[in-house]
Amino acid sequence: MQHREPFWLVWNPRGHNPRHQHSTLDGATREAERLARTNPGEMFIVMESVGALVVDNIQRINLRPEDQLPF
Repeated sequence: MQHREPFWLVWNPRGHNPRHQHSTLDGATREAERLARTNPGEMFIVMESVGALVVDNIQRINLRPEDQLPF
């Protein structure tokens, strides 16, 4: 299992997707406060990463008979 450091995002449900990963909760909270002051009436949510999932295999299946290759 791979270990990665957690990160935090600041999200506005009515705005654009988050673009910056904050390395600390404090940094994300300060950014949410800054954005809230700049955008009165808008809500900014601090979100913490809690896990990640990766699928690292794929199976390719050829559905054409071998004698009918396209080239």
